[in-house]
Amino acid sequence: MAKKLITGILASTMALSMALGAGIAVNAEEASTQGTNTFVDGGTEMSFWTFQELHVGFWTSMADVWNEQNPDRPINLTVTTGESHSTHSKLLVACQSGSGAPDMADIEIGYYGSFLKDGYLLPINDAVEPYKDDIVMSRVEMYGDNEGNYYGADFHLGATVAYYNMDIMNEAGVDPGTIVTWDDYVEAGKKVLEATGKPMCAVETADLFFPQTMLLEKGVQYVDEEGNPNIATQEHADVINYIREMINLGICEIAPGGFVHAEEWYGHLNNGDVASVIMPLWYMGRFTDYCGDLEGKMAIYPIPVWNEGDTREVLQGGTGTSVIKGTENEQLAKDFLAFAKLSAEGCTYEWKELGFDPIRTELWDDPEITEDPDNKFLNYFTTNPFDILKENGTDITAPSIAGAYSATYSVLVSTTYANAFEISVDQDAMELLQSEQDTIIF
Repeated sequence: MAKKLITGILASTMALSMALGAGIAVNAEEASTQGTNTFVDGGTEMSFWTFQELHVGFWTSMADVWNEQNPDRPINLTVTTGESHSTHSKLLVACQSGSGAPDMADIEIGYYGSFLKDGYLLPINDAVEPYKDDIVMSRVEMYGDNEGNYYGADFHLGATVAYYNMDIMNEAGVDPGTIVTWDDYVEAGKKVLEATGKPMCAVETADLFFPQTMLLEKGVQYVDEEGNPNIATQEHADVINYIREMINLGICEIAPGGFVHAEEWYGHLNNGDVASVIMPLWYMGRFTDYCGDLEGKMAIYPIPVWNEGDTREVLQGGTGTSVIKGTENEQLAKDFLAFAKLSAEGCTYEWKELGFDPIRTELWDDPEITEDPDNKFLNYFTTNPFDILKENGTDITAPSIAGAYSATYSVLVSTTYANAFEISVDQDAMELLQSEQDTIIF
């Protein structure tokens, strides 16, 4: 079993470096680095591993806030960060050997199932309990099992939205506010193509965000209730055929570079060569970081749905922060994790400093958050993302990452969608999906 798990993670190296809910991973050639909070005499020494350099400041800052509010339970936190794949591999080996693991760790969503299904994480139900009424529980429950236990909490909601280039939409005479269904989206795409010669959208061949959005809206997951691979479904075939038709019409293109985090894609997007992008709200940071020429031109709207009246929200991407089994500080680690991720202080930091849509719902109505004149994300876009969060509420579909999700994810982003949309475009979608599912080892 250990060999199989390690093999699965190694096979996921390229794909999982794209697991996109928490920013750009530290370069593989960089050595691991460490950060610490302000030292407190008598504080409990605790260790934390993360794959994301930007998370170091969050965790050390939150440790300082924790110590201010809990002087009877102070912690001295050492946060170590390194390249994503190597950090997850080291963590898995440490968990398997029972030696050398940290007290807590950030685990990318694509890797999470490997740690969860073999019992390397501690349930955090009791620590989450005080926050349950204030947060979108989907972002905790998704890191759980079938017995009602949950083991991690995310940095953000990860609500998927539609980003529209309003220069292109205005030239085509299309109001994004009138786009409700995918059929509406296709018709709008035809107008955009005719008026501007530009595609409405792009699909990844080395990632899964666009098709996963459509599939989640159908209520279908990549794994079944027992955690087995579940990609060979009629609903999935229907999604592939729908996107194929969009490609044939010329309103959907293959994303330059294969996915929407490639350098080629950012240049393409920044040049105004595509009308819209379907991605989660945390993708706002990609616009501010890589698409400076689009500031003041991009608007955020709800995603299209299959049928008018459907919930216009799904969750994608993510990082589950967890307590590792074997820590000598179980309760302290759980309580600190829940405080950092689920408190008003933690969620405010995540929004203001990292641009993550908060899972704490009271912040959606806080004018200091939603109307902050100095916030770079609010200034960049012409519409307010919090309007969408408030409109859709908390009835949101999250992806299941149980069981074979990690292995399934790897196959989807390494071969399935490349075959479906670029290589084997004439192959029957159901036959292709069954062939792909047969390759999944878990």
